[in-house]
Amino acid sequence: MNRMQIGNCFVVGVAVLLLSAGCGKKTADGAATYAQATALLKGDGVPKDEAKAVALLLEAANANHAGAMFDLSTCYMSGTGVGKSPETAFGWIQKAAALGHPQAKAYSAVYQLQGIGTQQNQDAAVRLLEQEAAAGNDHAMVILANCYEIGAGVPMDMQKAVEWHRLAAMKGHANSMYFLGRCYAKGLYGVEKNPAEAVQWYGGAAGKGSIPAMGKLGSCLLLGLGGEKNEAKGLDLMRKAAAAGDPDSMHNLGVCHEQGIGVAKDPAQAVQYYRQGAEAGSFEAMYNYAVCLSEGKGVAKNPTDAAQWFAKAAAGGVTGAK
Repeated sequence: MNRMQIGNCFVVGVAVLLLSAGCGKKTADGAATYAQATALLKGDGVPKDEAKAVALLLEAANANHAGAMFDLSTCYMSGTGVGKSPETAFGWIQKAAALGHPQAKAYSAVYQLQGIGTQQNQDAAVRLLEQEAAAGNDHAMVILANCYEIGAGVPMDMQKAVEWHRLAAMKGHANSMYFLGRCYAKGLYGVEKNPAEAVQWYGGAAGKGSIPAMGKLGSCLLLGLGGEKNEAKGLDLMRKAAAAGDPDSMHNLGVCHEQGIGVAKDPAQAVQYYRQGAEAGSFEAMYNYAVCLSEGKGVAKNPTDAAQWFAKAAAGGVTGAK
């Protein structure tokens, strides 16, 4: 339903690493303090208080809790509850890695690869990723796959990217499961097109919380691609993914309302979804929104705004947008 794109998914935003439970050596007090900190960071059952959370993370980290050290690195990188300091962030992620935290081991290589808070050393970073990936660290596998996707520290090689994503997917990594789903859906990068296989990988990734995978699974169910056709369930998944911020699902719902796929035709509703998708970054949605503005489909004509959205869509590589 939408033009599939495998974008540069290399982990360049270290600041937005998911806060996750730590592993490795920790004391009972450190574990309890860490639990309080994560609750405050997320506002889970208590009012959100990032500054207090950071103070508790520091206390837990000083009690040798690797997960707290890892989360502290994220906070210092993003400026969450504390002033930004890439150098301090790198220091904490190194300490977490030394205690065996899998994510810390993998993401410390990203700091070195990009020279974040430390001197850039791509060779050392790639060696670390290869070592960790060979040892079964799925986080390292995904980052290494991302490196091959864009040629960061290694020559660009999509076949190797697929290989590493496949290994990580087999270990249950949601991002890699989603990547494989897209490859099977379109027959990308030497992967033979197989809609049924795509649905399996999308379903696995969605089950692990991947919002984009949820949206793609919904599209497959709506159209009966790869097996079962269930319009109601498909639309429900797409709507949930769109509500969670997935631009592709916003665009696809716009297509549904414009063309009457699973729902009654509703040009005005289609425009609303296209606009949401466009503002969320979908180049296809930008193009369709521009068409609606240009032709007055479901919205008042606005050639000026249409031209701006056409330009953005063209910059994103949408054929015909120019």
